[in-house]
Amino acid sequence: MKYFFVDESGDHNLLPGKVDPTFPLFVLTGIIIEKREHQKAYKLMVKLKKKIFNNEKVVLHSLELTRTNKAKQEEFRILANKDIRANFYFELNELLKACNFSITLFAINKPWYAKQFPISPPDPYFLSFSSILDYFEQQLGKREQGEIFAEQRNKILDKQFLLAWESSIARIGLVTKAQLDRHKLAKPNIVKKSCDLAGLEIADLISYRLSRHIMGKAP
Repeated sequence: MKYFFVDESGDHNLLPGKVDPTFPLFVLTGIIIEKREHQKAYKLMVKLKKKIFNNEKVVLHSLELTRTNKAKQEEFRILANKDIRANFYFELNELLKACNFSITLFAINKPWYAKQFPISPPDPYFLSFSSILDYFEQQLGKREQGEIFAEQRNKILDKQFLLAWESSIARIGLVTKAQLDRHKLAKPNIVKKSCDLAGLEIADLISYRLSRHIMGKAP
């Protein structure tokens, strides 16, 4: 059994006035991890959170970690201390090295993409999801089962995610229904990001940093 955790950076709005010039990308990232390995990652996350934040229930979220003064979770504000922050990221990197998982992503430069399709451009979310779902299916054994998790956001965005899924099983995407059935890949789980799902936390952390890398920003 392999889990597939999906997270995004940026949004998929292509309207010129709606594209943030400081973050013109839409990046959809998928983390592929075996069930047992995910259990290991969860235990390591609990240990790290207790050590740094003295609270195993905090949820690692890139936006809060990088803007600690605006963090909703007060525990993150200690990261304003450069020594504590450096130690946290060192420990986090060691944790990720200790876990065995694969990464797949699809990145779209929205201003460039919009110019290629001035009329009715293919939906960026569907295009991205179709691609990373295809990669996930390829990583599954012949009869191995898979399960998909995505972070709950709002009704509109969650509906768009499910439409991308339904388009995939309708054979508009790259994966056939027979392939999905073979791996018992059912409707994705749309869940709130929580301390119980280390895979969603890892997907969030990696998606944000891959986005910075693609834009040529400092690590």
